[in-house]
Amino acid sequence: MKLIHVVFALLLVVAGITIFVLTSEPPLNAAGIASDSIKGVSLGGDGAERLSTIGDAPLYFQIAVILLAVCLLMMGVNPKRRDTLFKGLMAGAGAFALFAWIMLYTSYQDYLATGQTDIVAGFPVPTNWFFWGIWGSFVVFNMIYVVFFNRYFLHPDDEKAFQDLVAELKTEKGDA
Repeated sequence: MKLIHVVFALLLVVAGITIFVLTSEPPLNAAGIASDSIKGVSLGGDGAERLSTIGDAPLYFQIAVILLAVCLLMMGVNPKRRDTLFKGLMAGAGAFALFAWIMLYTSYQDYLATGQTDIVAGFPVPTNWFFWGIWGSFVVFNMIYVVFFNRYFLHPDDEKAFQDLVAELKTEKGDA
């Protein structure tokens, strides 16, 4: 299957989940609950109840978005240069991003179900997964880009071909 077909399928999944969420019944107190003590302030209410009408749609939506991001990043590399190492790097970075997202989502769902969470490094566990996991996983993609820039993204042969083309076009126009 070509990468563009995977991208199309993932876009359909994202669109389908978006339509599902938009057409779902709004949960009770979706806009919050009026505060008893402070006029004009709305309280969040029960988070699990607010998410009950859409179920695990956010989990699947973000999984599709992460996979879409990996596919689009891969499409930014010339197909001739997508070797086994590159595919492995992208698969590993994508797996780490998916792992971090699933851990964030499940730890937040656990918090909503129990009202309890552990504190790690001064933050609740879901916050740590967001800060260190989600942000960290996309730092991995950036590091792949930086470290392997000349090998995959702008190979010296491609740069030379581009410079030759520019020189040829300038010669044709008489700019040289």
